[in-house]
Amino acid sequence: MPTIPAADLERLAAEIFAARGVPGDDARWIAALLVRANLRGHDSHGVIRVPQYCAALAAGHLNATPKIALVVDTPSVVVLDGDFGFGQVVARRGTDLAVERGRAHGLAAVALRRTSHVGRLADYAEAIAETGLIGMLWANAKSGLNVAPWGGSGKRLGTNPHAIAIPGPNGTVAMSHDFASSVWAEGKLRVKFNRGETVPAGIMLNGRGEPSTDPKEFYTEPPGSLLTAGAHKGYGLSLAIEILGGVLSGTGAASAEKGKFANGTLMLALDPARFLPPDELHAQVAALFDWVRGARPTAGASEILIPGEPEARSERARRAAGIVVEDETWRQITACAREVGLRA
Repeated sequence: MPTIPAADLERLAAEIFAARGVPGDDARWIAALLVRANLRGHDSHGVIRVPQYCAALAAGHLNATPKIALVVDTPSVVVLDGDFGFGQVVARRGTDLAVERGRAHGLAAVALRRTSHVGRLADYAEAIAETGLIGMLWANAKSGLNVAPWGGSGKRLGTNPHAIAIPGPNGTVAMSHDFASSVWAEGKLRVKFNRGETVPAGIMLNGRGEPSTDPKEFYTEPPGSLLTAGAHKGYGLSLAIEILGGVLSGTGAASAEKGKFANGTLMLALDPARFLPPDELHAQVAALFDWVRGARPTAGASEILIPGEPEARSERARRAAGIVVEDETWRQITACAREVGLRA
């Protein structure tokens, strides 16, 4: 498997998108977020998505030059119509609006409809937190179902992620947590599939509704399905996210309806300074983290980490050593490059 410097991978992804009609600034932004996901150890949302996005552009399911429009515009509630543009581009606009309105009013909610794959929600939650606000996001999937309901089998729900980021002092992020309501994100399963590896038990069912550790059974007919995290707990959270991200945004909840893929997304920006002075917030958060870290590690664990710390460590390591890309993913990316006359 090739190991590629982050800057080279980002430049190649941006060139591939730009050659397909994506405006240069947007192409660079999308590429930056994909590579950032790889850097932070979440390969499921990294450059493995480049071939997926290229196929969506070719099929007309993804709009390279969307006309993003405000369809609801009140002081603290906004709905953006993404015109099926890149989710990263629409979500950047939504994040800016959430911060602007959140600062002005203490709380802002921005929903995104008709928006393609938004990528890793933590990127937007962290961008909000870096401004001193608390960022929260929820996203469902329209026509991209992968998850079985608790007690059932077959694809009835999306992986439906949730993210939250807490601000730290001086524009830092004290904590960042982003997780699917399924045991795994589908992209993580795709990474294993491309690597020819099996997955642990308790991740997925095959098309017959039986437990399976072979990701091939997820992508063949009849297709398999992912399991919800924490059984009924992830199931309940997933249904709530269908309503928060899908119904409220106007995207719609999971159903048998076929159409273009869309992430119905709801983002909140909350100003903690409306509750207590920022210095008090930071002191109490730091004290909480110290208290938690002071617990005795369990057998096999050397330390207790705060959500976001593993990603920060991964980014430092991968920036220094490069990003390992599985052979099949690299083959697909280079094929995308050749299609538009680029050389990887």
